Amino acid sequence: MDNSSFIGYVGERDFHDGSVVAVEQVGDLVRVRVRGASGKIFVAEFGGVQAIRSSKPEGMTLYALSEMRAQPPQRRFVFANWDEKGEASLEIDAERFRDSDDHVA
Repeated sequence: MDNSSFIGYVGERDFHDGSVVAVEQVGDLVRVRVRGASGKIFVAEFGGVQAIRSSKPEGMTLYALSEMRAQPPQRRFVFANWDEKGEASLEIDAERFRDSDDHVA
């Protein structure tokens, strides 16, 4: 990860070290369901999605969800795979992010 483009971590603390359960896309809206380390289910919702890059994200254990720099008004969200050598990946370029507790960022 290029540290110069790192903005910060987003989402609930329990969300990190969780695993991706499902990725659902309808138009420019993407919802990612994550089972947190405690077992709680979280929904990360991305609006105004322009791009989604993924490879077998379901089942991926997360290190973190990070926001990276992107061309405004887009924001880049990277679901970092705990297994650095694993094939699973998920990146979403979107204008908006909302977590399951209705926090808009």
